[in-house]
Amino acid sequence: MTLGQKIKKLRVEKALTQKDLADRVFVTFQTVSKWEKDENEPDVSTLRELAKLFGCSLDYLLSEDEAPKVEPEPKEEPVEQVTKTIIIHQKEHHVCARCKKDIEDDDDLEIDHFCVRTGGRGRSAVYRDDYYHKDCLRQTQLERAKAAEAERKTAAQRSKKLSFGWGIAGGAVALITALLVFLLVPACKEVIHPGFAVLYSVIISYAIFADLYCIISGSFVGDVFLGVASWSIKMPGVIFSWDIDGIIWAISMKIFLSILGIILGLMVTGLAIGLSAFLAVICFPFILVHNIHNDYADAL
Repeated sequence: MTLGQKIKKLRVEKALTQKDLADRVFVTFQTVSKWEKDENEPDVSTLRELAKLFGCSLDYLLSEDEAPKVEPEPKEEPVEQVTKTIIIHQKEHHVCARCKKDIEDDDDLEIDHFCVRTGGRGRSAVYRDDYYHKDCLRQTQLERAKAAEAERKTAAQRSKKLSFGWGIAGGAVALITALLVFLLVPACKEVIHPGFAVLYSVIISYAIFADLYCIISGSFVGDVFLGVASWSIKMPGVIFSWDIDGIIWAISMKIFLSILGIILGLMVTGLAIGLSAFLAVICFPFILVHNIHNDYADAL
């Protein structure tokens, strides 16, 4: 009977799985499987641990005898209790995270400090160390690079569709609105010729389309729009007396200042739209060429 067959026989008699035995002697279950298949043999220190665990002699494990030679238990003698700490230095075993095989040689071991994001994009990240064979790590890194490139291309296509989709929708709404105003409002009909009304409507439609495209695609026009739109005017406080007239006056001033704040906010937003649309009309062709050349990398 071979050593592997003895280990398997004794393990089954003890009602232990390969994982249970591996945990007892501080190795992986793949290593135990190789022992039992006689593909590998444990070292001397591990053989001693196995002999103690199975209750057999070391000679039995190393010999070809079929029946185990059970050593008689020594008589217990009263001894003084002594507490000892025994530190056993044992070579650490690692399993490849890709092929799930033992990494036998330290020269073939590669450690990957891998980041795993949790809780959604950009919210939190957990780092862990994975162990690989050199070839397995190289293949894993290539697959990750391909997956990242595919994700980037998908995001670029999504940004491209959003930029053109919202730009066309906004331009169409602006064109229809401008035509209705220029052609149906009596004051505009008297001042603007129908031909110029159509021309002005097309210009306004192009400006809105270019503005939305440049903002959504992540160009500097969006920064200009957000910067101007974020301007705010701090309203002064209201001082009033604690009587009926004073309270009424305070409420009236609060309502007036709120309405004034809304009007100023709309004016600032209109200024931001006008300024960004003016820049977008001029810069749209250059931004479009830049996005096509860089595959919308700036919009991600």
